[in-house]
Amino acid sequence: MKRWILCLAALSLLLCLTGCSGQEENNCNFYYLRTVENIRYGQEDGLIAPVNREISGRNAELNYLLQLYLEGPVEEGYLSPIPRGTYLLSTLWNEDTLVLVLSREFSTANNITLTLCGACLTATCHNLTGAERIEVRSGDAVYHFALSDYTFVDNSNGQ
Repeated sequence: MKRWILCLAALSLLLCLTGCSGQEENNCNFYYLRTVENIRYGQEDGLIAPVNREISGRNAELNYLLQLYLEGPVEEGYLSPIPRGTYLLSTLWNEDTLVLVLSREFSTANNITLTLCGACLTATCHNLTGAERIEVRSGDAVYHFALSDYTFVDNSNGQ
């Protein structure tokens, strides 16, 4: 019985480390903005929505997944708020915070664009790793985002 419990615990840990826990193998959800004509008012994924992406069997490599995410959506009806040309330099964990070191292009985001970048990145990183908080380092800038900072439901009626 102890072996069975140990095997289940090891399997659970392996699923958490795959980068797409609970996802169908070779697929993962990345979070992007819906285009204006694609917004769904009053729903959890109204503006920021999960986009299922095939990951070609490399689902255990977090850096690969994040770089794939930064390349933007390939599906119509979605766009990325991440500044064009942004790429991943490295990742690390600082206690319970996932730290992303991104190229200088990311630091060009400001105001509402930065807020949308934070929401999409945080939702994606949470989906990939379970991280509740992320820190983004870009050039000399450091940004802190937490899943609890965002409301993902729009209750307006779209008028």
